[in-house]
Parts: sequence; structure tokens; C-alpha cells
Amino acid sequence: MPDAWPAAASYRYLDQAGPAGLAWEWLRRDPAYQAVAGTPAVARGGVTLLEPAPPDCTARWGCLAMPDAGLGWAEAPVLWSAAVDASVLQVVALPVMDRQTEPFDLVRSAVRATVVRGEHREHVLLGSGAGSIRLDVAGGSLLEGPVSLMHDLAGFADLEPKLAALRRFLEFRRTGQLPAIPPVGQRLRRQVLAFRVHDALIAGASIRDVGVMLFGLGRVQEEWAGEALKSQCRRLIAMARDMAAGGYRELLG
Repeated sequence: MPDAWPAAASYRYLDQAGPAGLAWEWLRRDPAYQAVAGTPAVARGGVTLLEPAPPDCTARWGCLAMPDAGLGWAEAPVLWSAAVDASVLQVVALPVMDRQTEPFDLVRSAVRATVVRGEHREHVLLGSGAGSIRLDVAGGSLLEGPVSLMHDLAGFADLEPKLAALRRFLEFRRTGQLPAIPPVGQRLRRQVLAFRVHDALIAGASIRDVGVMLFGLGRVQEEWAGEALKSQCRRLIAMARDMAAGGYRELLG
């Protein structure tokens, strides 16, 4: 019955999710991910250290650790790989050499921080949810006390997402608070519709059920004989299936 399909109100928590949060919401719906999710964590001061995901899992899903799939986008400490997330800032941590340099101390930072130690670098998540900032530390460590940070913005490909992230990071350094990001735009609102469609399909909905869920029984009864309403449903169904199959990674580009 259409009444059994997910209501719009149950998806309002996605309105502020942002691209990374929406990507996580798709990943945590993946049954294959659910079967293996769960990353051991260790607290170290104000920092949470996560065990890295196996390389094949990172290659498959784009995540560097594997948080519990039961966590929503606002709580899950998701560190997306720089291979899929164009906003990751590449930095080098250097010793503080003089008093003119304002040091950065991750352990004593005012925001929640999560670290995954890779083979050659530290992967850092400042905050959680839509306002979080990702750093990859290519040299030195943020876990050994105050450091100076050198940012690497080499190259022109995908530079704008990094510049946007750097502006947010500089604002964080000035205020001690992670700046908020704007609410989702039209492109991401369509993602929320796709989530509803995906969840309804998993629960057994037909294409007509999807139409009733999205547009109401009255409109479906009046217009279903034509193709316009069916075409809208087909496009959303195709989008939902594409995203669930890994297309969510394009949200991070």
C-alpha cells in the first residue's frame, strides 16, 4: 500500500546534509557495506583514532574508515578519500619555528576531530556532518602537539572545491568554530526525492506506487494513462538505482 512508503517528513533530516552527508546516506544503505561496517575507535585526548578500512573497501566505496551504518550523516565520522572528494586539503605539518607563526593544535582544538592513520599520511576530519573539513597530512603529524601548516594547492584541476574548503578552514582558524554551509540547492533536493524512491523500491513499491507517493493518488488517477508522470517516475527510479550502485561518489567531485 502507498501509505506504507516513506513520508516526506521522515527525510527532512537531509535538508542540511550537504554533498558529503548525502553521499554517506547512500553508502550506508548499501547491503554489502552494512555487512562489513564497523570501525574500531580509540580516544586520544580530544581526537578519535579510527582503524583504516581495508584497501579494497576504500577502492570500492571511497571511504577511509567504515563507520557503523546505523549512524546518520550528522553523527557518522566519514572520511572520504581524496580520490573521490575534491575538497580534501593537502597539508604538511612543520615544527613551529618562531613566535610570528600561529600554531595549530589538533588535540586541543575546540571541535571534534577524527584521524585515520594511513601508510604514508594522516587523514583528518575536523568536525562532523555538513560543516566538516577534511585534511590529508602528507608530512609530519597533527597528533604530536602544535604545528605550523603548509597548504599544497598545486595544480588547476578541481581547485575550486579546495579553495572553498581552505576559506572555511581559515574562518575556523580565526573563530574556533566551523562555519556553516548553505542549505541544499535544487540539485541536492532531487537527491532527497531519490532517497525516498530508493527506500520505497526496497520495500516493494511499483512504479505506480512511486507516483502515488510523490504526486498523490488523485493526480496519478488523472494522469497515469499518459506518459509525462510515468517518465518523471522512471527518471527518479533510474537516478536512485544509479546512486545506490556507486553514483553517489559523483556528489563529492
